[in-house]
Amino acid sequence: MAKLCLFYKQSYISLKSLSGKRSTAEVKQLPTDDKEITSVTDIADTLAETFTEISSTFHYSETFQLHKARAERQTLKFKFNNTDELLDSVSKSSDTAVDPDDIHYQMLKHLPSEVLHSLLNTLNNIWLTGNFPASWRQSYIVPIPKPDKDTMNPTNYRPIALSSCVCKVMERMINNRLVCYLERNKLITPTQSGFRKGRSTTDQLYYVYKLLLERVLFKNNSRHIDATTARRPHC
Repeated sequence: MAKLCLFYKQSYISLKSLSGKRSTAEVKQLPTDDKEITSVTDIADTLAETFTEISSTFHYSETFQLHKARAERQTLKFKFNNTDELLDSVSKSSDTAVDPDDIHYQMLKHLPSEVLHSLLNTLNNIWLTGNFPASWRQSYIVPIPKPDKDTMNPTNYRPIALSSCVCKVMERMINNRLVCYLERNKLITPTQSGFRKGRSTTDQLYYVYKLLLERVLFKNNSRHIDATTARRPHC
């Protein structure tokens, strides 16, 4: 009986993960310049316009936009040689709701080896030819209200994009390659802790603490602490 209950529990968890996380908040109305909108379509359009404005590249500085344009013209010549990278990327994927293609992470985690090799060849072909699937450019956008914020303000929603699971697997594989290259060649400043393995905001606080402590003890404003030696001990 206990095994049967455990089976039902695991089945329920799996089915719940397949359906994905949904927002319990319902946006019923939003104010605009001259009126309040209540139509679902108008609300969706207003939120979409707000998210587009916030995420626009027009907010970047001119210097960064020029650097971005030059960097994106460079060709990254590499390919995924075996299924180990693919399996590692899939195994690190959390079960989330699927996008319009209805391919779930659980499906990818249970693919036979022959299909994994076919998928790897397909990803390499996409990478080398630049033929990006049109469906990967589409996603479901779920607006999540920010905690303790006015839900009548469209800027107080955080967009969550439910995009292709296969696309996100490939993104993770590429990101792993790029991060490995940047770390190996020491191209990331030692003072950066965000989005780095084994780093956190605690490292930054520890660095500032040591910096202030040195200023007090040595009373020498010209003295500088090397960020690589100022990291907090990981123990």
